[in-house]
Amino acid sequence: MPCAETYHLTWTCYGQWLHGDERGYVDRKHRTPGEPYPEGNLQYYNAASNRMAEAACWLTDDERRIAGRTLREACDFRGWVLWAVNVQPDHVHVLVEARETSGKRARQVLKDRATRGLEAEGRRRQHWWTEGGKVDVIRHERQMQEVTDYINDRQPFARIDDRESPAASAAGSSIE
Repeated sequence: MPCAETYHLTWTCYGQWLHGDERGYVDRKHRTPGEPYPEGNLQYYNAASNRMAEAACWLTDDERRIAGRTLREACDFRGWVLWAVNVQPDHVHVLVEARETSGKRARQVLKDRATRGLEAEGRRRQHWWTEGGKVDVIRHERQMQEVTDYINDRQPFARIDDRESPAASAAGSSIE
């Protein structure tokens, strides 16, 4: 049974979901949970694109592994229960039980730690992630199972095993 501090955290890589995006977007006027996104707006999208400090971030497979491993380590260090994690090339999903921590704070801690993990491996960017992200509180077992299935099985890109070394991946085998 999930506790009150179980969260589905989602954030995108830098430049992957700009204001005005045709998929909809969140802005100051439209950010109430459950409220429909405003429709795409090419003028807003172009303005947001022109303000970008660098190209949009697409995580490589190795960067996905590094970020996933680092997220696991961060949860272990804090004693948080990590129920599911899936680092996609353009966004991240985490299902975590972070006692005595708000979802917003847990998301920021994990984003910061993933950034430090990537930089410790020699990866350099000005921006890895967009500001903010989404926090959903998991309130019951059925919701937890639905979110777990969504994170593990219903993402657009193939899952990367972050417990696998890059050398083993290249050789086609994993290290236990």
